[in-house]
Amino acid sequence: MNPQSSPELAALPQAENAQGAQLEQAFRLFLQASQDLEAQQTLLQNQVNRLSEDLAAANQRLAALLEALPAGVLVIEEGLVRDLNPAARDLLPDLREGSQWRIPNFWSPTPVQGEYQTTTDSSSRTVQVKEVAFGYRKILQIQDITESLTQHAETQRQSKLASMGQMAASIAHQLRTPLATATLYAGHLADPLLPPERQREMAEKLRRQLTSLEKLTTRMLQFVRQRPQKTESVLISDLLDEAEQAIRPVCERYGVPLEVHVSGEPSLLSVERDAIVSALVAILENALQVSPQGSVIRMQAAVEHARVRIYIDDHGPGIEESMLQSMFEPFTTSRVNGTGLGLSIARNAIEAHRGEIAASNRPEGGARFSLSLPCMPTL
Repeated sequence: MNPQSSPELAALPQAENAQGAQLEQAFRLFLQASQDLEAQQTLLQNQVNRLSEDLAAANQRLAALLEALPAGVLVIEEGLVRDLNPAARDLLPDLREGSQWRIPNFWSPTPVQGEYQTTTDSSSRTVQVKEVAFGYRKILQIQDITESLTQHAETQRQSKLASMGQMAASIAHQLRTPLATATLYAGHLADPLLPPERQREMAEKLRRQLTSLEKLTTRMLQFVRQRPQKTESVLISDLLDEAEQAIRPVCERYGVPLEVHVSGEPSLLSVERDAIVSALVAILENALQVSPQGSVIRMQAAVEHARVRIYIDDHGPGIEESMLQSMFEPFTTSRVNGTGLGLSIARNAIEAHRGEIAASNRPEGGARFSLSLPCMPTL
């Protein structure tokens, strides 16, 4: 057999040619993939460069914004001050980058969570601290809200002055009748022919009229009062218990029991104690006036999101729609002998403590008074 004519030997060049073609094709594919990868890398690098430029520009804008912000901004990492803007340096001149962050000792907490009263030799102001946490890092915003609170108090004062002007005629009416009666009794006392028994009777009637005038004047002064005079930290349950004890004899006289319930974590209110208790008692007295004998008045308190919400429910006829919008206005009353100042004073006391008060009718009958006040957890 001729070895050169063997079929196997004849097929070798064809196999080598096919393998070479496959390698050439693979090389072309590899070269194309390398070019595509290089193009993608170039594109990606361009995007990275553009994003870096955008980030640098954003950082510059953010730095300029922080510089211009009137509120103090601090960056806290692991409890240490990493950065702070000029406004923060003005509010806290002794604070340095790298120092441990804590609320300064000379900041006294107010009734509102996150607010503090700062007092120095030259000034007194109120600041508000807000915090946003990002893992081990947090951003603090410290804002001086003294001017806002002053403007709010001034707005309230102007509103009260306007109200006092509008109700001047009502005040004159409220004072004129008891004054005229007192003058009449005093005239009888000056009569030398009046028997001693009648003199004593006139003197007692005069005393009652003057006492009524004194109470009316005191209520008017309470109405125009602004901020709380002296605050203290009081447990919510203690305030409600004190109001319940004050109103209990009246409840027994009317035959209308009062149920008190407090839910949630024990919390403190920073308030002028007598003012808030008087406000609660005024609302409870209003509820007693309309509650049928044998019904129940309920006073409930619950703590939600650093505020206590107090509800006082009665089973009376409810509040007329025409009075719902004006019942907290001074001299608004449906009672013949009422002065219409009790609920107005209650509203002033609640709002002076940064609180809110509202009245509504319950679907099942009766009225509901809702109060909201800032509170803080007990330590």
